[in-house]
Order: sequence, then structure tokens, then C-alpha cells
Amino acid sequence: MPKENEQGQQKTEKPTQKRVSDARKDGNVAKSQDFNSAIVLVGGVVLLAIFGGFVMTRLTDFSVGIFGQLDEINLDGTNFRGYLLGAAKYLLFTIAPFFLIIPVIGVVANLMQVGFLFSTKAIKPKLDKLNPVKGMKNLFNQQAVVRLAMNIIKVAIIGYVAYIVVRNEWPKFLPLVDSEVPAIYLFLMHTILKVLIYTVLVLFILAIIDLTYQRYKYTENLKMSKQEVKDERKMVEGDPKVKAQQRQLQMRIAFNQMIKQLPEADVIVTNPTHVAVALRYDTQSMDAPKVIGKGLRKLAQRIKKIGRENDIPIVENPPLARSLYKMCEIGEEIPGEFYQDVAEIIAQIYRLKEDPEAVESMT
Repeated sequence: MPKENEQGQQKTEKPTQKRVSDARKDGNVAKSQDFNSAIVLVGGVVLLAIFGGFVMTRLTDFSVGIFGQLDEINLDGTNFRGYLLGAAKYLLFTIAPFFLIIPVIGVVANLMQVGFLFSTKAIKPKLDKLNPVKGMKNLFNQQAVVRLAMNIIKVAIIGYVAYIVVRNEWPKFLPLVDSEVPAIYLFLMHTILKVLIYTVLVLFILAIIDLTYQRYKYTENLKMSKQEVKDERKMVEGDPKVKAQQRQLQMRIAFNQMIKQLPEADVIVTNPTHVAVALRYDTQSMDAPKVIGKGLRKLAQRIKKIGRENDIPIVENPPLARSLYKMCEIGEEIPGEFYQDVAEIIAQIYRLKEDPEAVESMT
């Protein structure tokens, strides 16, 4: 059943990109801690496989050295501290690869899931976390129960895997009881590595399942109601009614600007009744004639009326008028393919300007 928001509206819509982006800015991302742990364990096993021989050799030498010098160590003497510091340095150098590389693997695991993310909001202290009543509720919510169940399953699986491996390897260990230390270490390392490999395989499968579940829950939690989607669209794109009013205002401004410019036209090309296109050409400032007004039907008649009121020549050329209307916007220069036709009209007008009666006959 779909979740409901505070207004009781069902959240049936997938989260928008903006909602996901806002959640990410708040540090709210789909993330699986089990996936991180599994990747770190995989890295640890790989490191153990690479440095296992090195570690085993070092630990063997360390054990042989310690047991071989027990008679020389005086717990009450001054040499005990030196032996202790030497042992600590030796062991630290032995396990240094793990301490240096495993944190890097943890960072890489996080980057694999969520990419680079830094959110100050996520690390800000929240007072509601100090509320004991809310804290008790969180202990028994659905997510906490699922997490507890998954942890119990993981512990049970790890224990079972370890038991099976040790049970199978135990017969091989008994003959080694009287063997030398290196042989025992080798067997133990082999057994531990085997347990880790099987455990990591199982945990990695569980981590993939958990990651899939976390992403599903994340999407479900971010789902929106239809009204929330509409409200967000209004916020991002603007209210459709307001946008329609703005478009009407822009059209009105453009229309008034066109009407204001019409008296400056040099010629009006018509259909003759359905289309009118007003052209202006200034040889000093223009490379080609420019459309300063155009219209259909009633607007075409108004353009022609303004032309007659301002003694602007009106030329009937239906193909040219229709083409200019379709291909040119107000304020644009005419395309090169119309240069010849328009040039002939303007040249004719210039020749007839000295003959007012001829110009009047064109209108």
C-alpha cells in the first residue's frame, strides 16, 4: 500500500530528479553498510592472500625469537622494556599493510555506492536524537527489526561456515600436533584463509541483497504524491497560469512595438487580403531589408491601414508575401533567396518616389 504524506495524500509517483538531488544535499542517499563491510572483507582477504606469506614468515620468526630468548628476558630487569618495544615495532611493521590499505578500501567502497558526497547537514547534531521516547520507538520500528534479523542471520551463517570448514580441516590438524611451529602456522593460516573466503562470499551475496533493498526503500521513502509533483513543477518552472499571463504580456508588448515601428516601413508586401509583411531597408545600417511587421487577416488589414495612413507603398505579390511571412520573424533580415524580388520592389519604389501619383496607384 502506498505511503501517505502529512496531508493524507498517497505517495504514488516516482521521486523527481530535484527531490533526489535535494535529498543528496541533505546527506540522504541509498547506502548499505553491509556492502561496505563486504568490500572491506574482500580487500582484507586479498591482502591476506598477497601478504600472507610475508606475515606468516614474520610471525614465525617472531615466535621463534621470543621463545628462544625466554631465558634471557628478566621481567624485573631493564632489558624487559627493550624486548617489549622491539616486539611492538616488529609486529606493527608486520601488520602495517593491513592498517594502511584497509581504510582506503573502505573509502573506495563508499565512493562505489554514493560517489563523492559532503553534506554538513548530515553531521549537524539533532536534538530529537536525544529524545529517549523517540529513541525507544526507533529500537522497535520495522527497519530496526529487519536490521536485527539480518544481523542474526549473518552471525548464524558465519558460525555455520566456520564450523563446516573447521570440521573438515580438523582431521588434517591432528597429525600436526607433534610437528614444528612453521608447519602448524601454515596449516592455521590456510584454515583461516579458507574460512574467510567462504565467509566473504556469503557476506558479499547478502550485501548485494541488502544494497538492492536499501535502494528500493530509499526510492519508496522519496516517492511523492501527485500534488507534490505539481507543486514542485510550479516552483521550478513557474505557475502555468502565471506563465500564460507572462506570455500574453510579452505578445502584447511585441505587438505594440510592431505597431509603433510600422510607420518606418519602406514597403508593405501583401497577399493581397490575408497576408501583409512590412519591410524596411536602411542602406547605412542594414545589410539586407528587415521585416518590421507581419500579420494575417485582421492584423494584415490593420497593417495595410497604417501603411495607407503613412503613405507607405503597398505592393501585391502573393507568393513573396506568403514566403516572407512563413520564413521570417519580426526583426530578422530577409533570406538571400528573396534579395532579388525585394530589391526590384524597393528599386521600383525609389524610382517612383518622385512621382506621388504613381506611388498612390500602387497602394
